[in-house]
Amino acid sequence: MSNPFTSCVGGSGGERPLTASAIVAQAVGSHILRIDGYSRTKALGNGTCIDSDTFSAGGHRWRLQYYPDGFDNRYPGWISLFLRLEHTTSCFEGEVEAKFKISLLDQEGNPVPSYTRNMESRTFSHKQGGNAVFGCGGLIRHFDLERSEYLKDDVFSLRCDVAVLVSKIVTRAIPVSAVCRGV
Repeated sequence: MSNPFTSCVGGSGGERPLTASAIVAQAVGSHILRIDGYSRTKALGNGTCIDSDTFSAGGHRWRLQYYPDGFDNRYPGWISLFLRLEHTTSCFEGEVEAKFKISLLDQEGNPVPSYTRNMESRTFSHKQGGNAVFGCGGLIRHFDLERSEYLKDDVFSLRCDVAVLVSKIVTRAIPVSAVCRGV
């Protein structure tokens, strides 16, 4: 009698067993958001965001959400920046796995290490109960930005680098002689 919980991989005659590999690649894209007129945006108040134009990374459309006075009542006086997966037909499955990095840029366009946040892999989802927006509630305080060299003539820039994780399963078929019989 055969046991349904037993499996056999391999073969007779030196044939190779089934092989499977998961290849995880990253499709990377980035977007720079230039804030021109910082003092005016700050006056919008807590919980109000300004959306960037959409950009493409990893075959998906994204948008940055800039909250000049924090995204909620936990972050007044802070700049918050979030990454949002746009709902398009390209994300038919409804979920996208991505890592991203949010950075304040210096005047030469380089990330400022003390104001760079590497976000762990997140599942962006438009499915019911899912979350299509992730980010950083407290990137930099107004006080610190206004006294820094990064704000010049009421202008500063933020960058978001997005790495979409793409999995591909590669398999090799089991030769007929390698299939277990009568297990």
